[in-house]
Amino acid sequence: MSSLSNQYYNFNNPENIAYIDATTAYNAAFINSNLNLLQEAEIKALNGNNEYKIGVKVKSPWGTNKVIEAHISEFGKNEDIVKKEITIKPGFMLSLQRHRGREELWEVTSGTLTVISDGEIHTVNAGENIKLPKGNVHCMINLNNNPVTVIETQTGTCREADNVRLLDFNGRPTYPLKTKNEFLSAILYTQIHLEIEQKFGCDTKPNMALLSPEFKEKIDSME
Repeated sequence: MSSLSNQYYNFNNPENIAYIDATTAYNAAFINSNLNLLQEAEIKALNGNNEYKIGVKVKSPWGTNKVIEAHISEFGKNEDIVKKEITIKPGFMLSLQRHRGREELWEVTSGTLTVISDGEIHTVNAGENIKLPKGNVHCMINLNNNPVTVIETQTGTCREADNVRLLDFNGRPTYPLKTKNEFLSAILYTQIHLEIEQKFGCDTKPNMALLSPEFKEKIDSME
């Protein structure tokens, strides 16, 4: 698997190495219910806060998100619920990612959302929704000329730090792809990145190694 990963992943990048170490440590803390390490990671993910700030609009390169509700229980005890309003600008997409502890429901309230979900592409129009189970590899995308607004409802063990970033449109460090599902989703992500570059222009370049016939052939041969 490492030889396959090396075709796209820079293991020599210090930011990538640091992200691998942090993600691996969080995964161990999550499995072992290490509350101290989990809380430290959560405070960092929440920019120094101990809990979600309700109603505060947070800006990102791809748009904005705002926490509408947050009902967080003690780790591993009762089911958490977090609800966010997410707006994606035209020609942008979030990272390709997965979560350890939560499932998500995305309800589109305006615009048309393109979704990558476990190696498949879905179109979700205003008034429609899509459900993403725990561990699902997914991404929100706006391929249209108007903003898209989504109400995201998270249920399960909901932590802001529980986000494994696999590919990123905005060039942030990522975690190496490991499963066939992740690789297939990454190919779709790269194809859409290329489409956005051609239609809208963007500051980052898609990794074309993921679109080579040789790469696809190796993935097709995986179990």
